[in-house]
Amino acid sequence: LGEYYQSELKQGYLEWKSIQNSTSEHIDTKILSNEILTQLTKKKVPFVDTGEREESVKEIGFGKTGMVSPETRLAIGKFKSPSHRIKGEINEVVNFETGKKIQYITVTLFLISLETNQIVWSEQSNFLKTSRVEGYGL
Repeated sequence: LGEYYQSELKQGYLEWKSIQNSTSEHIDTKILSNEILTQLTKKKVPFVDTGEREESVKEIGFGKTGMVSPETRLAIGKFKSPSHRIKGEINEVVNFETGKKIQYITVTLFLISLETNQIVWSEQSNFLKTSRVEGYGL
């Protein structure tokens, strides 16, 4: 995604939405999200956190009360709007074969243009997990 942003988009801000886990596994999607965000910000891909807007508006309002020094007061009209949103899904296919549980886990990320709702980029990674299932297929 970092390469796509640098070569195709070149500007605009991205917004991160959570990764939806549709598997039977407990997967900490917050850790996965944080890792992806960290790697992308290291590649200078800019993000905005729209979830912080309400708190920022409160701070801007407080600055207008006169209780904040003029040199540290937050300015109005500086928010950035995202041009694209990233969302993700984790899915699985499960098979049972002679005492083994075989899971094919797929992690997919999508980059969506907020202006057109077009998916402009996607990437998928596949993982294989096997585990023994006692008493099955023996």
